[in-house]
Amino acid sequence: KFSQLPKSARINPQGASNMALTSSYERKVQVVPNPRQDAPKVGRPRDEVVETKIIESALTLYGEVGWAAFNLTKVASAAGVGKSSIYTRWETRDALLKDAFVRLVRCPGPRGNSAREVLMNEADFRLREYLGPNRRAVRRLFVEAGETNDPTIALIHNQIFITPLGAIRTRLWEFKSAGQIKDTLSVTRLLDAVEGSVLMRTFCLPDDYIDCFMLKVPRYLEALIDDQLHGNLNSSLRAVS
Repeated sequence: KFSQLPKSARINPQGASNMALTSSYERKVQVVPNPRQDAPKVGRPRDEVVETKIIESALTLYGEVGWAAFNLTKVASAAGVGKSSIYTRWETRDALLKDAFVRLVRCPGPRGNSAREVLMNEADFRLREYLGPNRRAVRRLFVEAGETNDPTIALIHNQIFITPLGAIRTRLWEFKSAGQIKDTLSVTRLLDAVEGSVLMRTFCLPDDYIDCFMLKVPRYLEALIDDQLHGNLNSSLRAVS
């Protein structure tokens, strides 16, 4: 009877057994992980302490010597690390300085549900940056941006000053459209007055007076913002955008 079956229907019992064993073996191989493929790549572990030391030294150095004299050799020396520690993380001085500003000077933009609150938060942020540990770097950026066409300095200046201030101006216009700012009050002059007051107050303050002044910051800012919002500007001047 077996010989009468067509060849396609004939099954060799020994062959079927071998096929079953092969299939079982393949299934076992598929589920057994390959240590070489699945093991994580072994490399130099990231040292956040070293990275922090480098970016802090970079910002400090920039504040001291400016962009023209800023280089990775000086950063490595200031941070107490080898140049290889920098090159494995940042390929150029441009990348390092941009990263240092991004990490250490974080501009929050408009925060608050009223014009007064937005201006208070912005003025407080600027004042503490101008007087804080990164003050020399932030001040130098403000000055150098007007003196050089370097694309790296322009990009950092844009992210620290231009973009966040533009967002705040837009938010103030929304408050003005909602009637929270008087029609006779220029949004541009309002923001300029606050930013300019904070800038001059901090740039002209001797380092020896900083700690004492910081205790008075809340009262100083309240008086500054209220003076600008509540009619102490010359209302006869035509409001401009």
